[in-house]
Amino acid sequence: MPIPKPIFSTAKPSPVVFSVIIPTLNEEKFIGQCLSALAGQTLPLEQFELIVVDNGSQDRTLDVIAECRSMFRITVIRKAKCSISEARDAAASLAKGSFLVFLDADCLPSPDWLQRALELVRRGDGGVIGAFYTIPDNSTWVAKAWYGDLARVRTGPVSYVPSGTLFIDRSVFHKLGGFDPALRTSEDFEFCQRVAAAHYQVLSYPELSTVHLGTPQTLKSFYQKQRWHGTGIRTVCGRNIMNRGFLSTILYTLLVSLCLVGALVGFPVALLTGHPSIFVAPSGILVLSSFAMATKGAIRRGSVRLILPLTVLFTVYGVARSIALLGFTTARDRQVAVAQSRAATAD
Repeated sequence: MPIPKPIFSTAKPSPVVFSVIIPTLNEEKFIGQCLSALAGQTLPLEQFELIVVDNGSQDRTLDVIAECRSMFRITVIRKAKCSISEARDAAASLAKGSFLVFLDADCLPSPDWLQRALELVRRGDGGVIGAFYTIPDNSTWVAKAWYGDLARVRTGPVSYVPSGTLFIDRSVFHKLGGFDPALRTSEDFEFCQRVAAAHYQVLSYPELSTVHLGTPQTLKSFYQKQRWHGTGIRTVCGRNIMNRGFLSTILYTLLVSLCLVGALVGFPVALLTGHPSIFVAPSGILVLSSFAMATKGAIRRGSVRLILPLTVLFTVYGVARSIALLGFTTARDRQVAVAQSRAATAD
């Protein structure tokens, strides 16, 4: 009886199209949901890889990731005491996919997220595509007023897309030097400015939006987030102060800063002199400028009901960014520094 010849498959293995990169730091609350959403993608698992960069988590983040390894292969890099830009760049240096996908641990992509992206990246020029976030269904007025319909409103060519949902050709990313490791935040804005300066597209598609579970839901968390992002804007603006992409942020922040200083100085002077207008004038200018920006935003979004809540939020936004511009240390800065210090000691 003749020995049967071995049968060899002539099918070529599917190439890795996407390298999904997720930075983590104490993300046990959300990372499991994020990984489950990725495991349920309609795009075949062999067409994308997942790289998680952990920045020294002290909670159960790594345990949750280990529990998800049964769903698909996950590469974990431990890189403590580094900026989020350095974390993303470290993962990008190991990526095998034709396109890099930057996703945040508290974001939930839809099942066809990568499948839709595959069609869009093939049409593009290798530059950035992505989307602004969708808020959770049970969001408060803070989240609804500020973030509610950003994914729908900000479409087509934009100044930036958030790095929590950002796609780019791997070769273009490395050609442009990746994210700036000196930036602790606002690295997405700065990177997209370089992408545009290099004559690549920066496009936002609502179908690529992810649900951002970490959306600020209170005035306090909104203020903290804007303070945190303001520290990065301070660095970026210092380098690109004449860049049109930063001009509106700079002018509004400077106006609010002047109003705050005027109000702080004017309050005791008003008490001593008996002239309340010395205090009221700068405070009024601050509120009126916030009202003007709120009105403009509400009209653009087609809802005059947003004017009042946006006036409140623009005021908080301006105060937060102004304080950050002045260089004061934030509570969040200290928390991150302590977490990184502990991680470095543990290593």
